[in-house]
Amino acid sequence: MLHALSVAVPGGRIAVHERGSGVPVVFLHGGTGTGAFDWGEIAERLAPRFRTVVLDLRGHGRSSHEGEDFGVVRFGLDTLHVLRALGLERAVLVGFSVGGNTLLALLARDPRPALALVTIGASARGDPARVQEIMTGPWPDYLKELEHAVGSGPEYWRELRGLLAHDWARNVVLADEDLRRITCPVLVCHGDRDRIQPLGYAEHLAAGLPDAELFVAEGAGHAVQLDEPELFAETLERFLARVLSGSR
Repeated sequence: MLHALSVAVPGGRIAVHERGSGVPVVFLHGGTGTGAFDWGEIAERLAPRFRTVVLDLRGHGRSSHEGEDFGVVRFGLDTLHVLRALGLERAVLVGFSVGGNTLLALLARDPRPALALVTIGASARGDPARVQEIMTGPWPDYLKELEHAVGSGPEYWRELRGLLAHDWARNVVLADEDLRRITCPVLVCHGDRDRIQPLGYAEHLAAGLPDAELFVAEGAGHAVQLDEPELFAETLERFLARVLSGSR
């Protein structure tokens, strides 16, 4: 059964959808997306065996946002609030794009909340030189058309994209020693046709994390879980079966 709740956080409320039971798996979506769009089908597939928790990042979907504190650092703190509200000391953490960057930044400060980590289209370092390219370049039509209950109209995605591009350039700044603090098992997923975060970003991550494996989806772009959903789901399930074999 699907349970919807709203968790109070400083400067907003985070919308959460939860289902299933067992080892908790928490999903963070990508920029200008929503939890249901990026992760709904995967979460439903896992729910018979896991407790799945799908968030809307603040300012996205049904999660409200007030003030100027917006980006990967704030998203990570919001995630901690949600974990505490649900009574979860540790969980498998899964993040796509901005969601993945959020989890990397969070765990580099404190690795304790993660049983394991899965990133898709994530990076350890932003690039200020690419901000203009991201803000003016093509954007998926499905994200332009996605409705955000907390949004300000049909062009709201542009506002989000601008805020997130600048935050990526300023605040995604993990050094090698930061990555070494993330000691849990990590599955680094990337599409070999990703034009937003080229494959080199994933190779750098996988090389810098102490216990990481790199999965490259041939023919997939930035959103591996959407471009190759069956392949990604099978890869995720194998990873979870291996790293959680002693957690049940």
